Amino acid sequence: MISKLSASDGTTIKFFLGSAPCGTQPHVTEDEGTDLNFSAYWVPNPRDSYSVIATGDSMIGARIFAGDMLVIDTGREAREGSIVVAWLNGELTVKRLGTIDGATVLIPENPCYAPISLRADDDFRILGVVTSVHRKV
Repeated sequence: MISKLSASDGTTIKFFLGSAPCGTQPHVTEDEGTDLNFSAYWVPNPRDSYSVIATGDSMIGARIFAGDMLVIDTGREAREGSIVVAWLNGELTVKRLGTIDGATVLIPENPCYAPISLRADDDFRILGVVTSVHRKV
């Protein structure tokens, strides 16, 4: 089934409501479905969300690349395993939240980088949880 995606400005694009196999082509019909608000789909909590552009290569294992737009939800609770945007000693960083030997660490998703251990005197805050990644193809 094909539906329409609506942007906040009212722009719509067609949206195929089904899976998209990368092998044989599925049969597609021109059935009209309900409209889907594109902004609400990608940013379900706009009141507590913001976006940043990713830089660097420390998160390539999580398929976050330089130039990607990240949507961050400040209202979502960060849990172990969440990808977060954090403030660490005056700098923003995007890393996976984890623990090593019971201590909280920020884990890059690139084997070229070591986990960042947090110290008691660090100026550290989690600013939000990454909820979606967007890139132009």
